[in-house]
Amino acid sequence: MMNYSKLLMLCLGIQLVAGACQNTPEHDGYTINGTVRGIDNVYIKMAATGTPRGEQAELIDSALVSNGHFTMKGKVQHTDLVALQIDSKSGLLFLENSEINVEIDLTGMTERDWSYEPKVSGSASHQLYSEIDAKSKAVLNDQKFQALDELRTLFATAKKSKKQEDMDIALARQNELRPLMEERMKAYKKSKFDFIDANPGSPVAVHIMSYQYSEGRMSNEELKKYYKHFTGEAKETGFYKGYMTKVYKDNFENLGVGNTAPDFTLNTPDNQALTLSEVKGQYILVDFWASWCVPCRASFAHLEELYKKYHKDGFEILGVCTADEDAKWRKALKEDNTPWLHVYDISENHAYGSVAQTYGVPHLPTTFLMDGNREIILRNPSHDELDAKLKEVFGH
Repeated sequence: MMNYSKLLMLCLGIQLVAGACQNTPEHDGYTINGTVRGIDNVYIKMAATGTPRGEQAELIDSALVSNGHFTMKGKVQHTDLVALQIDSKSGLLFLENSEINVEIDLTGMTERDWSYEPKVSGSASHQLYSEIDAKSKAVLNDQKFQALDELRTLFATAKKSKKQEDMDIALARQNELRPLMEERMKAYKKSKFDFIDANPGSPVAVHIMSYQYSEGRMSNEELKKYYKHFTGEAKETGFYKGYMTKVYKDNFENLGVGNTAPDFTLNTPDNQALTLSEVKGQYILVDFWASWCVPCRASFAHLEELYKKYHKDGFEILGVCTADEDAKWRKALKEDNTPWLHVYDISENHAYGSVAQTYGVPHLPTTFLMDGNREIILRNPSHDELDAKLKEVFGH
């Protein structure tokens, strides 16, 4: 028989071993357990979001999808939205230091489909983001705004036919429905900004705002307000440090009114190099556009009126085609037959070219009115603002 002292030592030894096992520190970062349907034996990559155009997104993690499963482990300093990329497909996930389950289904997707929506559990931030995003989208789908769906059909018809009468019909109907459009946008923004205003330190709030933070959707006052609104972890997100900071600096520090526009050289339709600083004119309107952009080409009629009225006084227009294909650009030039200067900003895969990226072009069309020294006088002026400024400087 084992005596008492030996038995006591044995028990203490067992307790020490058990205690050591219990005190083993748990992983304090993230663990992603994922399943993938529709593709196998490929790598899934986790990349940062919010990277400015033209810059490579930071690769955070990667794993091999084997037998329909993958696992990622790591630790992040701040909660943020990331992209899970499989070949040319991408889905979004709010990454935080927790155990996260992700289900991805790519079955039935074509080569043209680039976005999928993963099923996510275990990420409290992702759940909150999904809830707020769903509430905002519900506003857009409200029955009271159903008449606005007609506009998509009208503009699609005008784009396909390329007939001015079809565009006139679309624009007239758009004007009739403008009050309803403004009501929907106001309700949509409120559904988002109620959360954003109440949660300035939330990384989720930054991504709920997303590309609403742009000069085409916000006034200059709003751009300033919301750049300074966020605090804490919200300011650590890639979207805030990358995209939002670039938009703010482009508008108010680098390419805003009073700044000197960057010089550039691009080729004309005759394959001759044309440099902006060598363009003759007291005032030059640089117009970024694309052949596929319906509003861009719809604006040409008004610009042609201004060109005829002020060109002899020193007004010039330089059209910069970007996010387009060379052949389609040349075809559009023949169809529109506009009398001003044109150059082509070479791009790949319909992305903005290097000049458009330098100018921080947020959307098409984007225009800059500058004087002969390239000082920016107006940035993205409305028709009325441009008309008023030209009348002021030329005196008629």
